[in-house]
Amino acid sequence: MSPTTLHIGAAMGAEELAKARATETEQAKPRKAESAMDRLNGYLARFTPIKDDDKVSFFRLMATMVNAGISITKALRIMEEQTENLHFRQVIHNIMLRIEGGSSFSEALGFYTEFFSESQIGMVESGEATGRLNQTMLQIATETEKSSQLVKKIKGAMIYPVTILIIVFLAMYAIMTLVMPKIKDVFSSLGGKLPAMTQVLIDASDFLVAKTGPVPNSLLVLGIIVFVFLVFMRWKRTKSGRLIWAEITLRIPVFGNLIRKTAIARFCRSLGTLTNSGVSIVKALYITAGSVGNPIYEKRVKLIAEDVKRGITMGENMKDDLKHFPSMVVGMINVAEQTAQVDQITGKLADFYEEELDDMVKNLSRLMEPIIIVVLGSMVGFLVIAVMLPILQSSDLANAGGGGG
Repeated sequence: MSPTTLHIGAAMGAEELAKARATETEQAKPRKAESAMDRLNGYLARFTPIKDDDKVSFFRLMATMVNAGISITKALRIMEEQTENLHFRQVIHNIMLRIEGGSSFSEALGFYTEFFSESQIGMVESGEATGRLNQTMLQIATETEKSSQLVKKIKGAMIYPVTILIIVFLAMYAIMTLVMPKIKDVFSSLGGKLPAMTQVLIDASDFLVAKTGPVPNSLLVLGIIVFVFLVFMRWKRTKSGRLIWAEITLRIPVFGNLIRKTAIARFCRSLGTLTNSGVSIVKALYITAGSVGNPIYEKRVKLIAEDVKRGITMGENMKDDLKHFPSMVVGMINVAEQTAQVDQITGKLADFYEEELDDMVKNLSRLMEPIIIVVLGSMVGFLVIAVMLPILQSSDLANAGGGGG
């Protein structure tokens, strides 16, 4: 066995290659005719999402098999058999057919840009050109895994505040439609004019309980909220909507800084990985623009690529935009260009910002707790005062009347 065969790792390599050989043997056996149930499963599989974890396994195992001397088509056939995600299995099968039809691996991946990013396709193309396809695919697997873990951490940090908001909304809905109508009868028996806070609650409750035609107003309000949300989501997908919303989110306290650092980390990681794979700096910038995940940064990176084509350095372009690129990033990029170490220095920048993001995400729940407590406390306080105030006023009047007698 050649020395290069050992660089992936003996534990994973031996186990996965054994599976690959076993699968290859299974493929020699005649297959059963496809049943109606299989066809139905194949149709329903199209709706199964292809997750980052699926792609990480795909690139890592492909690298193992290519490094062991298995051809791309044979490796894809083995992956097709081993992949549990039926949708991804279909995609792998179609990629294999395109390669058998004369396309290169990168060209075949290019037909499925909804599943494989421009960065991944560009790196595979570079790996094919330089003869380092197995190392490149390992690199793709590692970077995809890092990116996926970052997204999972951010989503995980958001679960707590979002859950609290949903519970509060449901509790308020129940109070306004079920509790307040009964309390209203108690207030009516007390007589006198109700405090403004209490009257607002009762009026809102009366509106929600009432009907507009056959439809309860509570359902009507819910329908309007859903409609506005759907319109907002549609607007957010438009070109202008994406830019405006991205600008708004960057201005949100705490979250804006989190979004900014995420975009910078992705920019540095993608640029470093692509240049390390042998992709030219201009092409790497264009590919990176599509992988930063933020339309404002996408636009800025494309402008940087245009300037680099004209002979202007990245650092020169970025130094006038410290709002999106901090001075540390600009300074390090300048050093990277002067020392011809763009891949190494941007990789270190990506490591730094990913560590910063880890710390921010860990502290995000702690930062949100005081805000949630203040909001919940204010709402509960408003409800308690609105309900208790007329009762206390009535008690005071009764005591005053009794004292006068």
